[in-house]
Amino acid sequence: MTTHHALIIDDEPDIRELLQLTLSRMGIKASLAADLKQAHELIRSGSYDLCITDMNLPDGNGIELVKYVQQNRPDMPVAVLTAYGSMETAVTALKAGAFDFVSKPVDLQRLRDLIATAIKLKEKSSPPEKKEENNPTPIRGHSAAVPQP
Repeated sequence: MTTHHALIIDDEPDIRELLQLTLSRMGIKASLAADLKQAHELIRSGSYDLCITDMNLPDGNGIELVKYVQQNRPDMPVAVLTAYGSMETAVTALKAGAFDFVSKPVDLQRLRDLIATAIKLKEKSSPPEKKEENNPTPIRGHSAAVPQP
């Protein structure tokens, strides 16, 4: 069974905890960041199946993070959460590369559906794992093009 790993960025500790708890109940490990700087460090040093970020962060915004992920980890789906959502902001986030935009307070079933969709997107974008061939027998044959020992 594959263990999935999510990156959560939100400056509100209660929201980070709620998201982490929801993910853990789904069997998904979570790494947490309170701002863009921490998020960039985690993205550079780790591997994640999805990212959920708040729109308003102390040192920037979720759109900046979406753009950073698109440049550095384009196969990682990013969803943007916000308490101050507008249609214009949602369109901007989606154009920047976010796969979803959700207003707070987040309905838990909506959140679970968003997470499941993100994981499916990640799995579709990831190359299939190579299967090891367990064939210890060397190739044998004769060819005029290949010099013989």
